[in-house]
Amino acid sequence: MAELSINAISAHLGRAADPANSTHMRGRAYEAALVHVFDGIPGCVTQSNSLNRFASEEVDISVMNFRERDGLRALPELFLVECKNWSRPVDSARVSTFATKIRHRDCTLGVLVAASGVTGDPYEKTAAYQAAANALLERTRILLLTTDDLMALTSSKDVVNLLHRRLLDLIAAGTFTLA
Repeated sequence: MAELSINAISAHLGRAADPANSTHMRGRAYEAALVHVFDGIPGCVTQSNSLNRFASEEVDISVMNFRERDGLRALPELFLVECKNWSRPVDSARVSTFATKIRHRDCTLGVLVAASGVTGDPYEKTAAYQAAANALLERTRILLLTTDDLMALTSSKDVVNLLHRRLLDLIAAGTFTLA
């Protein structure tokens, strides 16, 4: 387990936001920030950029969670992370595609990291929020994080608290939240 470093997160996010870098490089830098975040949580091990054997679906980050005492005790042993370093909000079609990818891997949880958030309204459950609500009805949970969430992290304890809170919010609200 690597120690969570705010400087490392900031450096990765800086490369992810640098318009001088290619879209591919910005995407990989964003993913690297998330690998650093999850590797800094006690009991978590990551694997990046895995293709299925048909080369039709790529998983940005897979997380093995050993549920250590100071780690992600409320999250399942295996879950996926999808990184969208986009300048626009992620739409419902992409949320639905991620939910399908989660199910295809026989997982029950995914973390969507959307730099600019998602489309729709959480209270009306429109657009991407409806897609997350539909996934929940199919026993697929999706937690939502943004760049603002990442920039507010100061320790692995912050990450654990944030993800546990988002899980509780998901169940209580019936869709993902940014509360």
